[in-house]
This record gives sequence, structure tokens and C-alpha cells, in this order.
Amino acid sequence: MSNFDIIGMCVRSLLKRKLRTSLTVLGVVIGTASIVVMISLGLAVNARFDKELENMGDVTMITVYNYGGMAMTEDSDQGRTRPAPVLDDNAVAKFNRIPGVRAAAAFQQMYLFIKSGRYVLPGITVYGIDPQIMDVFYETSEGRLLEAGDKYGMVFGINAELNFYKESQNTWYSERMQQFWMGEEDQPRLVDLFNGSMSVSIDSSLVYGGSESIPGLQPFKPIRAECVGVLNSYGYQADNSIFMDINTVRKLQADQRKREQAINDYYSGGSSVSAARSSRQSVGYETVQVKCVDVESVRTVSQEIRGMGFYAEFPTESLDSLQSMASGMQALLGAIGAVSLLVAAIGIANTMIMSIYERTREIGVMKVIGAALSDIRKLFLLEATLIGFTGGVLGVLLSVLISYLLNNSNFSFFSIFTAYLGEEGGNAISLITPWLCWAAAFFATLIGLVSGYFPARRAMRLSAVNALNNV
Repeated sequence: MSNFDIIGMCVRSLLKRKLRTSLTVLGVVIGTASIVVMISLGLAVNARFDKELENMGDVTMITVYNYGGMAMTEDSDQGRTRPAPVLDDNAVAKFNRIPGVRAAAAFQQMYLFIKSGRYVLPGITVYGIDPQIMDVFYETSEGRLLEAGDKYGMVFGINAELNFYKESQNTWYSERMQQFWMGEEDQPRLVDLFNGSMSVSIDSSLVYGGSESIPGLQPFKPIRAECVGVLNSYGYQADNSIFMDINTVRKLQADQRKREQAINDYYSGGSSVSAARSSRQSVGYETVQVKCVDVESVRTVSQEIRGMGFYAEFPTESLDSLQSMASGMQALLGAIGAVSLLVAAIGIANTMIMSIYERTREIGVMKVIGAALSDIRKLFLLEATLIGFTGGVLGVLLSVLISYLLNNSNFSFFSIFTAYLGEEGGNAISLITPWLCWAAAFFATLIGLVSGYFPARRAMRLSAVNALNNV
């Protein structure tokens, strides 16, 4: 028998029993649609997580804070305490020796006031960093990073310029920054960062005008600074801050402590205790950034840093528990879909066995007239495969329709995750990709082929004499 004859017999046999064939195909359709929709829910959540990770910036970064206070000793059962470890150069050296750490850098943090022409930027966070290792942690979208000799050079976070607003406006915040958080991301700059001149001061009078009239308190002379670069996006903290040479920041911090001491002396009547407290320099660095070699090393490195007594956090930590819950739910939903497809496979096998019982005489005739056993096997395997393929294609189409309805309705099976991730169009919870469609159709076809294997073998082994005697 030719292959065309086998295909013709297969199609005629399926069409002859339309109701049974339709019901069997319907089982495959439901099973395929179930597993595709279930997997699509998990894919949508994973896509949200991936996008959230992109918004977080560098996910290989660990931030270590110098919170001070007291920490428990190793002999914690005795209830003894000791001062928390100091986040100093020795701590940074220890961090650099941890396996999986690419580099660790200390940061000095303070607030500065900036003015450029008619525009002011009040109280923005400035981080002091060593220019020699800045390239390990950051890259620029414009300009360059800090270099040795950039005493008053500044590198802006990608959104830091949005904090500028007109000096004449009687506001305490930037309307452009507020609009940015409302979704208007493409906004023109008010300040020409690279060509405009900028004055930087530790005194708020630069921005708000006026100054405290305190005897012995000299006005702080603003410094002339320049922007040398703008960073790529590295998360909220870096995107809305400015970076300067750490030595410059230390000098500005010293000037700030002197001013605070003079103000405290004036209001406390020269109390030595007050002066001593105000002039005391904080021990160690405010923060240290630890760059890991890859994402897999972040958790191990952070645990070791915490074991030293420091407080450390990393961007993906807040998503770990939710991602674990989502993965578990995705596995559960996938298993439910797989059970549906298994039931469909049993239905195909049952249909093919019933077909063999009904066509026993036909099989006997085929053997008598010289049909090869391989032709009989092809016939029944092809019927089962066509049922699986047809059900798989229709199941994919049905799943696409269900996905569309889910994405355009107010129903959200994963509302706990989509609400947390907070993205517009949060009801779009189903994601069906091309590879998922092809995989589902192929898998359904394969299920049909496997389900028809044993019925086909049974047909091959039927005795021609017994088959012809069957009425």
C-alpha cells in the first residue's frame, strides 16, 4: 500500500465515526489548552520578575550599611554584647577576600545644595567614591566616570537632573520628578549638565536664601563644580544621586561638622559636651558597595558579610519569597494541566482500541490481500497522531483565546504578585509565547503517537483467519 492510500483510509475512518472522533479530539483540546494556559500564567509572572529585576539596576551588588549599635557576641547564650563591627578599611579588605567578590568600595554620604543659573537642586544625596575603582561598579550613558584629579567633578545619576526646578517657584519639590513617577519618562532637561556652571554648597542658603546670623559663623563659600558624566540606570538610589571624589566629600563633611559645632556652641552657650558631640566624626563609612562576580554568588556573599556582624541587603532579596511562591504555584498549575493531557492520552488509546475491535474484519482483509504489517501499523499510528495533532492545534487556539480574555478582564489569578510588582496593565497575567505554542502542538501530537502505539501493535498481531471469521 502506498502512503497516499494509508492517509486516505485513515481520514475516511476518522470521518466515518465523527462523534467519537470529535469527542476524542475535544479531550486533547481541553488537555492542551489547560497545560498551555497554566504555563502561560507562570511565564507572565516570570516576565514581571525579570522586568522588576531590570528596574532594580545591578543585581550583583550588595550594600553594606554602618548602622552602629550593639551586636551579640558568639557566646550569645550568656547574653553579652559588644560594639558592632566598624565599617572601615579593614572591613572593606575582608569583603574583598570573600570568594565570589569582584570588588568592594567604600562610600561617604552627605547632602548638598546645588544651583545652576535660575535652577536649584535642594538637598540631593551625594556619594563619595574612589575614582580609581568606580569603573568596576558603574558605566556612563553620557560623558565619563570620575578620574584622579576630578576634585570637584560630579557624575549624575540618570534621573538626578529631574530634581532641578526654577528658583522663583515657591515649591519644595520638583514637578518634573513627580511627573516622572507618574509615567512621563521622556522629559527635557532644564539644566545643561555638561556646559552649564554649577555652584555646590553645604549651606541651604544657596537654594533657599538667607542664613543664620551667628557670631563667628562664616558663610560657606560655594564651590564651582562640573558634571563629567551621567550614569546608566542602577536602581532608585544611584539613579537619583550624585557621585564625587571621596576625598572631596570628606573635606565637605569636615566643613559641615565645623559649622555644626559653631551652631551648637552658640545655642548651648559654649557647652563643651555639646561641642564635643557635634564635632565627633562618625566611625567608619556610611555604606560599602560589594560587587559580586555573578548573581549566584550574591546570596552566599551576603550571608558571609552578615556573619561578620554587618547589615547587608541586595536588590533581589525582596523578590525571593514571592518568586518562590510563584514557582510553586506554577508547578502546581502545570501538574494540573499535565493530568488533563494524560486523561486525553488515555482517551486516544481507548478510541483506537475500540476502532480495532470494530475493524477486525477489515484488518483481516488487508492482511489477506497482501498488506504489510508495517502498513497496518502506519494506519493506526497515523490515526492516533492526527487526533493528537488536530487536538493540539485547536487547543493552542483555544488557549490563545482564553489568554486574551484573561488579559482583558478584571480577573487576576496572580493578583498578589502583580499588585506587588505594580506595573500598568497589571491584569495582563497570561503570556503565551511562540515557542510555547509550537511545543504544545508538538507534545499533543507526540501524545497521540504514543497513545496509538500499543493499539497498532495489537492490530498487527491479529490473526488473519480469526479476523476474517469475525462477524
